[in-house]
Amino acid sequence: MILYIIRHGDPDYANDTLTEYGWRQAEALGERMAKEKLDLIYTSPMGRAIATAEPTCRKTGIQSSIEPWMAEHIDYMRSPDFKNDVEYNFSFKKGVTEYKDYYQGERGEFIQKMIDSSDEFLARHGYVREGGIYRIAEPSNKRIACFCHGGFGAAWISHLLGLPATFGWFKITMYTTCVTKLSFYDFDKTGYAQVTAEYIADVSHNVYGGVKP
Repeated sequence: MILYIIRHGDPDYANDTLTEYGWRQAEALGERMAKEKLDLIYTSPMGRAIATAEPTCRKTGIQSSIEPWMAEHIDYMRSPDFKNDVEYNFSFKKGVTEYKDYYQGERGEFIQKMIDSSDEFLARHGYVREGGIYRIAEPSNKRIACFCHGGFGAAWISHLLGLPATFGWFKITMYTTCVTKLSFYDFDKTGYAQVTAEYIADVSHNVYGGVKP
């Protein structure tokens, strides 16, 4: 299975839609994604994500579905506690454990909701998380595009790669209409998949498409 995590275009936050530049970005993105042979398209319920997906839906003939849990929230963008730093343990089998900072304050509610919703979403598509790996309940070659947001997207990418959300917020620059491609492959034919990143936050469609502010 291939999962594309895509940030919305240049936003008009006041009206929860796209700027004129954002619409041009979305059109260039649509040209790119039409070549990816998508099977399914999901969007956040927010207008700017739905608008960004529109050209891709039009060019692929795929109707998008709303996933409420992919919506943005300020808690996805809080700073880590640099004074105490982020501490965790990691293994490929168990994933990240013993978080410190990851569940501070109200942030924990939203991060845990994202993790639980991600697990449900991927299980729905045949991949059941068990620690840091995914048991393949139903093998799939589907290509799935998810149109969402910067803070949420960085947190989700980090979780899928086995990192605390704060790593994504500070280590991944989520440009508007950037695309992250994640692969779920059973390399050793064990019935379990690791998540690998083929590329992160790529915006080559804007560069080669001549899309400028």
